[in-house]
Amino acid sequence: MSEPELSAQDAMAIGSRLASAAVAAAQPARSGGNNRVFRLEMAEGPPLALKHYPSDGRDRLGQEYDALSFLSRHGITSTPRPIAKDPAAFCALYQWFDGDAAVLHPRHEDADQLADFLIELQRLRNAEGAETLRNASASVFSPEAAIAQYEQRLDALRRASDDHPDLRAFMDGSLVPSTAIAIRQLRRRYAELGLDPAADLAPAHRALSPSDFGLHNALRAGDGRLRFIDFEYFGWDDPVKLVSDTAIHPGSNLPAAGANRLIERLSRAFEAGDDAFAIRRDVLYPVFGAIWCLIVLNAYLPESRSRRALAAQGGDLTVRLAGQLEKARRLHQTICQRDPDLTPR
Repeated sequence: MSEPELSAQDAMAIGSRLASAAVAAAQPARSGGNNRVFRLEMAEGPPLALKHYPSDGRDRLGQEYDALSFLSRHGITSTPRPIAKDPAAFCALYQWFDGDAAVLHPRHEDADQLADFLIELQRLRNAEGAETLRNASASVFSPEAAIAQYEQRLDALRRASDDHPDLRAFMDGSLVPSTAIAIRQLRRRYAELGLDPAADLAPAHRALSPSDFGLHNALRAGDGRLRFIDFEYFGWDDPVKLVSDTAIHPGSNLPAAGANRLIERLSRAFEAGDDAFAIRRDVLYPVFGAIWCLIVLNAYLPESRSRRALAAQGGDLTVRLAGQLEKARRLHQTICQRDPDLTPR
């Protein structure tokens, strides 16, 4: 079943109550698979953003509101300031950011702006309130947990691939063999070093992560600076996953030079406090890459939000699924280019 949409009239009423101020108008700002946002024109003062969250059993509102409250308290101004929330109505009120979707007009310096923000986040690891933040959505704290996440996603898509021979051919002929090599390399490297791939990463080496981070969740202000929105998945995670996810995320589609620069800058920052970071990065990067290939292919799952989003866009769903498969193929190719040993012989 689809989520009931919030009307403009409802948005005005909820926004007025949360702001304790009159709302003159409400306009849908953007739609997405996970939320709906309204720009509220206030009778007095600057506009505000009202965000309506899906009632899907996960506390997206709480996770995001707590994260943005923490960031605002500690002086981060490139994320929206929270104003008020109403969990019963699945709504929260935030500062409104003007700006264009950064992903529509990417710039050469974007990778550095993404890296700057993530490095700034890590300076808050020991700040007041950091210890009570939740784990990031789909967080991973050991190599074996990453492998388990990959295998779980793979099993779901295997079941869905019975009706899609092209999908099955890509998985069985390319993705699964290369990832099997990556997993063998990971376990062999850990064995050589006497490390336990099932051991959780020490809290001191974990990172604060937006989890779903990139140009797809960024607005460009008039001065060219990026502002970041959508923190529903924010929390503690392995910094290797943070670096990998940000470099790989198909929503940003960073060029190779930008992705490499981002990896290099973030790696320097994390290596300074974690001698094993580079080892984990090298063996885990292709595993996280495989997970992202499977995420792109989620549209093949009958129950997935991404499938419903594609269907809502109209057109031939078969053609749209083929587009997702091609995107996964290109992403897989990019991952293998970083490590030629992953190409099955």
